[in-house]
Amino acid sequence: MGQRILVKATPVGQIAHFSLDRSLTGQDGHGYTRASPDGEGPLRLLAHRLFAGDPEIDHVNVLSNQVTVHRQVSWDRPALDLAANEIATLFIHYRSGPDAGIDDQWEALRTETYNATITDIRVQNDELWVLRVTPDDPIEPFEPGQYTSLALGFWEPRADEAEEDLTVIKEKKLARRSYSVSSSMIDETGALLPHQTDFAEFYIVKVRPGEEEIPALTPRIFLKQVGDRILMGRKFTGRYTLEGVGPTDNVVFLSTGTGEAPHNTMTAELLRRGHQGRIISVACVRYLADLGYTAQHAALMERYSNYHYLPLTTREAQNEGNKIYVQDLVDSGRLEEVLGAPLDPAMTHVYLCGNPSMIGLPTWDGDRPIFPEALGVCRQLHERGFTIDHGKDRGNVHHEEYWSPA
Repeated sequence: MGQRILVKATPVGQIAHFSLDRSLTGQDGHGYTRASPDGEGPLRLLAHRLFAGDPEIDHVNVLSNQVTVHRQVSWDRPALDLAANEIATLFIHYRSGPDAGIDDQWEALRTETYNATITDIRVQNDELWVLRVTPDDPIEPFEPGQYTSLALGFWEPRADEAEEDLTVIKEKKLARRSYSVSSSMIDETGALLPHQTDFAEFYIVKVRPGEEEIPALTPRIFLKQVGDRILMGRKFTGRYTLEGVGPTDNVVFLSTGTGEAPHNTMTAELLRRGHQGRIISVACVRYLADLGYTAQHAALMERYSNYHYLPLTTREAQNEGNKIYVQDLVDSGRLEEVLGAPLDPAMTHVYLCGNPSMIGLPTWDGDRPIFPEALGVCRQLHERGFTIDHGKDRGNVHHEEYWSPA
């Protein structure tokens, strides 16, 4: 299928310079305009795709490992991301020779199977995207915190070189995963956005192949671009919602990685309601670059005195010898300091989403929880008098119920 090209984009006014991790030409170079004649070959195909994807692009020049693209207007982030993705996926999408006709078969499957369109991609880094998906039919009502599924066919190319055991039968099936619906919380003026019903937003990290498991979905998503088709589940479900939260209750959201996705949606909903209790959202990641909503959270903190966002990192230089995980935050009392109130079970709801080791869900012997050996937040809170959601019994510690690589 080919390998993804690593691309670094540098915009300067109407010109963008894209530096690649490999050379595409010798030292002669190739230039293309919209008037360039049609022809074969990956470079000419790349130029035509750039022209087709952005009507403002009028010139493309390729020299060695540099692609220089001129627009009639200045570059903005969506245009830059779109062009960078076209270059990065050149050898993955490019086909020649007798195998080229198989694309018609896959296109027919896309038409038959997919029911939604990717309408926006915000690239936080090479392995973290905020994806907006607009379905063909109106979205059914759902509650903040619930989830649905995304899927792509196994026939779609991957963004890595992992080898899958794909039989012909499986190749025509779907790689599917559940995702909590995330949410951008404010508009460009800093005002709260309304609950979205036209599209769904997803916070997606590209999962790397492991020794025992090869992710199926996200390496395929990370080759997609705005306008591409995808399957989105019609049903939104899950009990990870704000049910039972009173207007003066304190609400604590604790997450790792992209686990903050449903917390963003619920935070915006609480603030829209005029929630009077304190709200704190904690997100633990490796690096600050692994957080996709920090600017929005900062704006919310300026506007709402009862809201606080606390990012934790584990691999930044300043963390050496002093890593702080979510469990440390609870154990040290710092969580209560930031919240500005004690963790009182009578007036506090805690939401946990992310790594199972952080959550530490118990197994159950009747009504008696049996906690894992490694310390998780569930045991910490249970020892403070909190009750954990269990079956139909709703407590004041809530946890997302799915976790799987994809």
